[in-house]
Amino acid sequence: MTPLILIVGFLGSGKTTYLRRLLPELRGRGIDPHVIINDYQNARVDAELLRELAVSIVPISGSCVCCGSRDELLGALEKFEHSPNRAVVIETNGTTDSEELIELLSLEPALARFTQPIQLSVIDGQRWQKRFWHNPLELEQARTANFLFVSRWDDIDARRREKVEESLASHGLHGERVDPAGFAGEIEAVIAAVRDLPTREAEAHPAERGCGHHHKHPASHIAHHFASMQIDLPNTVPRRSVTAFLDGLPREVIRVKGLARLSESPDEYHVFQRVDDGATQWLPIGQTARLSHPLAVLIGPGIEAGPILALAGEIFGSQPADT
Repeated sequence: MTPLILIVGFLGSGKTTYLRRLLPELRGRGIDPHVIINDYQNARVDAELLRELAVSIVPISGSCVCCGSRDELLGALEKFEHSPNRAVVIETNGTTDSEELIELLSLEPALARFTQPIQLSVIDGQRWQKRFWHNPLELEQARTANFLFVSRWDDIDARRREKVEESLASHGLHGERVDPAGFAGEIEAVIAAVRDLPTREAEAHPAERGCGHHHKHPASHIAHHFASMQIDLPNTVPRRSVTAFLDGLPREVIRVKGLARLSESPDEYHVFQRVDDGATQWLPIGQTARLSHPLAVLIGPGIEAGPILALAGEIFGSQPADT
């Protein structure tokens, strides 16, 4: 598989500057980065700034890749040529809904040869949570991140630094703080961990559709900070079991979306979704589905995969595949 890296941050936070520092670090480790840049008007300008730092750069000018430009993004990813020691780095535009983007990339069957998204959020230390009605969007962009980088840290005084740290802590942001060199090292480790795995299904966190056996996450060195995580579900499952699983998840899981074939109506697939600790929404979609098998995708950093795997095994592991 190939690591799928997202660099997210509000307008002007310093994403391109971070990327310009990251790319030489990756190439110095023998990694060939394929860069996709999304911006409203100047994606091609930014691409020119990075041309000497990466051989392959795809600019996507227009609306966010999580909505209006999603087809262009998916098309660029589907055309990607997978080979060892490569990684895809997507720099999103400043108003991207990171939850929507992670969900899109996690559930798209055509992207099975990529890892689940690994997100770094760039936070502007000077302007963090000073964006009036845009504060919730800026917070959500950081809330889903595996890793955080606070830009312009050296340009703010000690009092402002203290306020930023207090704000990050009060909002429960769990992303690990990492500079470009450190992040390049994390990407290198992911490449090594997933190099011999052909698809996401090979790394999926079981249930194993009823076998009850647990397997170590291939990228376990970052499993305590995930942007998204996939768990396979049994071929058919009682609705109450899915509900029990969702009820048992840690509060740090901020969104779950999945596909299930319910024992109560085994001839029909259902999409389910839960945001934070709200009610679960169920939507029947018919007798066929694009996804190859029932699964759940969890979004939310800052928790360990182990307890979630244990919960899945406890609830789903004892159920035979044809229940």
